[in-house]
Amino acid sequence: MTQTIETAVILAAGRGTRLQPYTFDIPKGFMPVGDERLIERSVRLLKENGIKNVIIGTGHLHEHYEKFAQENGLTTFLSPDFATTGSFHTLIYGSENIKGDFLLLESDLLYHSDAIKGLLHHSAQDVILTSGFTQSNDEVYVEIVNGNLKNLSKKKEELNSVDAELVGIWKISMDLLEKLKQYHAETENSANKDYEIAIAEISSDNPVSVLKVDDLAWCEIDNQEHLERAKEEILPRLD
Repeated sequence: MTQTIETAVILAAGRGTRLQPYTFDIPKGFMPVGDERLIERSVRLLKENGIKNVIIGTGHLHEHYEKFAQENGLTTFLSPDFATTGSFHTLIYGSENIKGDFLLLESDLLYHSDAIKGLLHHSAQDVILTSGFTQSNDEVYVEIVNGNLKNLSKKKEELNSVDAELVGIWKISMDLLEKLKQYHAETENSANKDYEIAIAEISSDNPVSVLKVDDLAWCEIDNQEHLERAKEEILPRLD
C-alpha cells in the first residue's frame, strides 16, 4: 500500500505523577529504557516508517521537548491548561498544527515497530491499535463489534464484551479530527476527557476499525512496576 500518512502527533502534556520521583525532573517521555529514551525511540521508529512530520503536544516540563524538537526538526505546541485538563483538550488545542491524516500516540509507550507498520498498511482511514491481554495492571479494555470499536473502559463490567486491550496508538483521518473538534466544542466537561474516551463516545456515528495484534510487544510506563516490566520483559523482544 502506498504511504499516505506523513504526520504523527505525540501527546506528552501529562504530569506523570505516578512515576515520581523520576518525573520531578523529566517528563515521562524522557524515561530511559535500554539505550534510548522513550521519545527518542518513538521518533526514530516513526521516521523509519516514512513519517516526516512529528508534532508533540507538551505541558509538564515542556522545555525538555522543545529542546529535543529543535535538535531533531520536530514541532511542539504547549497546552497551557495541561495541569487541569485531559489529553483530549491537548489534542484539540494543537489541532491547527495538523494538516492531514495522522498517527496519534502517547509519549509513555515502548513498542515494536510492527505497531506503526500495521496501522500504516491498514486499509481503513480511522483505526485503533489493540493487543491481546498483557496482565500488566492499569489496562484499558476494548469492546469490538463487527470489527469496529464499540466501547472502551478500565472496568470490564462496563463493557458487553472484553475483546482486546488498548495500546495507545491510532490512525486518525482529518474527517474524524473535525468531528472530534465539534464534539469538544459542544460537549460539557470535554476539556477533562481523555482523548480515547472522546473517540469511543462518537464512534457509533464515526466508525473506527480495530487492528488487533495479539502478540504485540509493547507496554505503557505509568509507574515503577510498568518501568520494571518494560526493561525486563518488553525491551528484549524489540528490534
